Amino acid sequence: MRSVVFAVCLAASASGQLSAQEVGEAIVDATIGEWLIASEDGSVGCHIILGKDKTIGGRVVTEGKTCEAPWHDEIAAWDFSDPGIVLRDAARKQLVGFQEQEGGPWKTPLDVSPVIYFIPQPGSMDRIPTAKDAYGKWVLSDKRGKPLCHLSLLETVSKRLDDASAVQLGKDCAASVRKTKIDAWQIAEIQLVIIGGEDWVYTMTPDKDGFVTDDGKFHLRRDE
Repeated sequence: MRSVVFAVCLAASASGQLSAQEVGEAIVDATIGEWLIASEDGSVGCHIILGKDKTIGGRVVTEGKTCEAPWHDEIAAWDFSDPGIVLRDAARKQLVGFQEQEGGPWKTPLDVSPVIYFIPQPGSMDRIPTAKDAYGKWVLSDKRGKPLCHLSLLETVSKRLDDASAVQLGKDCAASVRKTKIDAWQIAEIQLVIIGGEDWVYTMTPDKDGFVTDDGKFHLRRDE
């Protein structure tokens, strides 16, 4: 539902037709809830909750479980406006605006640096993955914590994929992991993607212990 109504928002915004007064209740209902604001630099982000009630500058915003963005104390309201969704302070000043990408996450416009992402329903995710934080030795385990494979995410380029780095598997990997033929990894905006043969991939987002797959079935934790 969110992807559909956001597409409507984005199209209206791009044509200059979107305003707070024109947004229907269905779009508002699909937007409210918990979001994560996180920079591409990998620093701890800010969980906020977009509410439906109106306030000065738009609709109410409350802090979530983690909020370490440098200007988080200033966020007082959110609204639909150019470039798509904006966050404002108590004086109605726009602090940051996010636009939706086709097939990708919401993020700041191209002229903003560093890139800041706006991620709905982030779960335990609290930051954007970076290559620097991903290098090294890891343990892949199932959701019960059972180790399935020791592996290393290397800095060297993959022999098979020019835009990815190599993976080195340990000798202890379970048959279920070996059959995926994992041999590469890359950072794809807000996700760590571990790549195997025949379209096998583990798409993972950061959590407090390392990384977790979208479905929560697999975890990647540092090999200590």
